[in-house]
Amino acid sequence: MPLRVLVRKSLLDSASSESFSTTQATRYRKDEQRYARQHGNPQGSGVDHITPRQICAPFVSKVRRRHSSQSSLASVTAINAPTTVPPAHRDLHQRLLALQEEASTHINLSRVQLAARSLESEEPVIRVALLGLGANGAQAARKLARALLSDALSEEQAWEQELLATGQDGRNLLLRYGDSEDVVRQSPVVQTLHIPSLFLKRHKVEILVTTLSTAGNADRLSDAELEEAILVPSLTTPNSAGGRVGFVRYPVHKALVVAEGITGVVEYGRLPRFADKAELINAALSLPLRSATGTNSVEQTATSNVVDVDLATHAIELFRASNANGAQFSEEWQTSRLPALSQWISGHQEVPATEIHPAVRSLLNSVLLNASTSVSHAESSQTALAAKATIPDSKRAHLDALISHFSASWHRDLQTNLSAALDSRPWRRTAWWRLLWRIDDVAVSAADILRLDWLTEAEQTLAFISGRLAEAGLATADELREAGPATRYAIQGADRLEYSLSTWQPQQAAIIAAERPLHAAELWQADSLIARLKAQSGVDASFHPPWPRTIHLARQQMLHTLVPALHRRAQTLLLATLSTSAAASALGAWIYVATAGAAVQSAGALAALGVVWSLRRLQRGWGREREGFVTTVREHGRRVLAEVETHLRRLVREGGRAGVGEGDVERWRRARSAVLRCREVLERVK
Repeated sequence: MPLRVLVRKSLLDSASSESFSTTQATRYRKDEQRYARQHGNPQGSGVDHITPRQICAPFVSKVRRRHSSQSSLASVTAINAPTTVPPAHRDLHQRLLALQEEASTHINLSRVQLAARSLESEEPVIRVALLGLGANGAQAARKLARALLSDALSEEQAWEQELLATGQDGRNLLLRYGDSEDVVRQSPVVQTLHIPSLFLKRHKVEILVTTLSTAGNADRLSDAELEEAILVPSLTTPNSAGGRVGFVRYPVHKALVVAEGITGVVEYGRLPRFADKAELINAALSLPLRSATGTNSVEQTATSNVVDVDLATHAIELFRASNANGAQFSEEWQTSRLPALSQWISGHQEVPATEIHPAVRSLLNSVLLNASTSVSHAESSQTALAAKATIPDSKRAHLDALISHFSASWHRDLQTNLSAALDSRPWRRTAWWRLLWRIDDVAVSAADILRLDWLTEAEQTLAFISGRLAEAGLATADELREAGPATRYAIQGADRLEYSLSTWQPQQAAIIAAERPLHAAELWQADSLIARLKAQSGVDASFHPPWPRTIHLARQQMLHTLVPALHRRAQTLLLATLSTSAAASALGAWIYVATAGAAVQSAGALAALGVVWSLRRLQRGWGREREGFVTTVREHGRRVLAEVETHLRRLVREGGRAGVGEGDVERWRRARSAVLRCREVLERVK
């Protein structure tokens, strides 16, 4: 087989295969050069004299077109587009990326990503949405897109009829500049249509044609929510399972609400006016601007957002029919008001490569403004909720006055009941001259005073006022059980025991058994542990009421420390008295024996002196001990009452206040700081 036929066959097979790539095309060019050097340019005509380039030219052009169309699928506005940020926009781009991290809950991530992608090119593609409103909104938006993108100097293109035909199935449509023969990978979300329109090429614009659906609740949406619904339209996509429908957010730089006819105008009238967002949101109401008689009365009285799409389409058809209709075309085209609309879509002016496009700047300003508003709204709403959940000051004032009333009664209880107890018969049994035969009654009498007459009524009223505080929502049971520093060590001991009982483990039992000798069965009995703690520290851990335990724990502390000390001191004084009296009597007896009864008076005087002196010392010492005991009991009562009153007043003053969490405050601070940094960088960029 000749070499030319083999080369031609191999090239045809390679070109017809699906795996023909750019690398193979490069290899083909090298083979062609080698073939030309070996055989030269053949003369004559015929199939055998056709060069390899001529044979494979259609296939190579087809492959290159397919490759170019597939590369064009990654639009500049796509999320996964290559990152090529110009140096002038790098700082702002980094701030936007930080904004997505710091204020993710207060921004629309799709809009921020669109703005970031727009900064990654010196000539960003501006995406404009034509949102059809009403029953005929989808078709009206396609008619408007056709009128804007059609070229009156050329014949009617195939894409114009295809554009109108796609509106019948209700699919979303994305219009991009390109060759109509380009192969486009379609998605179930949006149908892409490449249009060779000079308007799209010159102004670097792509148009999204879809519908605006507010589900009949546009009047109940806030301005921010409605703005997001317009600038981030939801595109429906059918799911494969069960025929259900999902939604995909598709952000745009600008949005044009398109309505047609009276019904469309009525639907548009239900939307709020976006007077302060004219750079981002605009409206086009398709209504006739020429009356049947041809006068301009309707044009003069119509609002600025009224356009006549049918009149613009008629003007294009007239000019295509004959160039002689140029004057009528110009008049009808200007009357339709589409030039002003196309100027709004294109951005009014050419933008240098080092500056930010006005549409991108408007998008950034809107994103930052909405983020600041969202942070302020979240902070104010949380503060309002916290203030609403807070107990009113009137109830606090009433409870504070109630605490003052009970505090006075507590001090009267301490004064009158303790004085009556000290004047009672049991306490008189502890007189100094009764210690000789009632020494064991000291501990019993002192303990009875503390148990029966020391702030017993105050503890009962404390339970009542604690219930009022818990009922008002100012404190919980755990907060009410707290106490002041005078008895905090006792509370900590009781809490440690309760914690050890709730989280008891065999390892802990072994450790305790090693530290202190306990019976093995006693380790698993709570009563034995409570009794051991009470015996060692005087704390009754079984008493766990839902009110302050300050009085109870202070009483237990004095019963465990003060009463035994008083009893021990009484025994010491009595023993010293008996010892002194016995020594003096023994000395007198020795003198009497030594003098053989001659110094009986001196011996008796010495013995009597010793007994009297020891009894006098017992009287003075025991009197000081009793006075010290009474003083200590009174001072403990005053300190405990002061602690209880301070604790209750603190609960009334600080309790029941639902404050804002520190984590929320920190997140708001970081979000506000990120927005401020983005705004500062945006102001510095031209």
